[in-house]
Amino acid sequence: MTSNPPPSFVALGHLTFDVNIVDNGPPSSHIPGGAAAYAALTAQKHDISTGVISSVGDDYPAEMILDGIDFRKVESEHTATFANYYDSGDRTQVLMASGNRITQAAVPDEWIRPDVFFAGPLLHELPTECVNWFDPKLSCLVPSGWLRRWAHDGAISHADTLPPFRGKKWDVIVVSEAEIESLPEQQLFDLGEIVCVTRGENGSRIWQTGEWIEILAVEANPVDFTGAGDIWSTAFVIALSEGKSVAEAGIYASTASAISIESIGLSGCPSRESIEARLP
Repeated sequence: MTSNPPPSFVALGHLTFDVNIVDNGPPSSHIPGGAAAYAALTAQKHDISTGVISSVGDDYPAEMILDGIDFRKVESEHTATFANYYDSGDRTQVLMASGNRITQAAVPDEWIRPDVFFAGPLLHELPTECVNWFDPKLSCLVPSGWLRRWAHDGAISHADTLPPFRGKKWDVIVVSEAEIESLPEQQLFDLGEIVCVTRGENGSRIWQTGEWIEILAVEANPVDFTGAGDIWSTAFVIALSEGKSVAEAGIYASTASAISIESIGLSGCPSRESIEARLP
């Protein structure tokens, strides 16, 4: 009996349900999401073998959503669920439910050397030292969950400091401008070799070796902003892993996120062909 080869792209983090309320409209149904799902499906649409490790409840349709992706489940009573209130593109979040933590024991031994390791903590389900669990060619962190704090009513705010880190630097870190409004930039520089700050319709900024470069946004007709940052991150690190320069990877990522916001939820994860056809 032969076993499948280990995935080239490994994503960790909560899978979620998102309930979206746009411009005070009616709430959407529970839309499956999660940074790890957006990343994995985008990688899969680039014909990259992909694996996901996540903590979800039995209500999350993982087999259907992640069809063709090697999914390793950490048992949880609940699936992480967010209410996302959008007002002219700005997002306010409320936490409705949380999944369990993900530990190193959930990582198969044969998965520790992927081409890309993507960590997308949405709450605090991953410890900061998870970068030390892997020996990838490229590591990418979207630390949104480590910056989130929530009140008793579930209302989410952003912290002004990251939790303590132990271990090696990440190759790529991607954050949104809103998340790091009160965060000292030096914390990000200390944590990652390349730091990307996404700014919605204002494009993005990418820092490497002490210098910033600006990447313009690609025009889009948005219907759903959820997951756009995760898709930007994934497209960026895939492009880097395939030999593109930081600037080229930034343009590729910007194009990917523009495509993503024109569809609802995970259906917006773009293929390589759709991105290349839309490149400015």
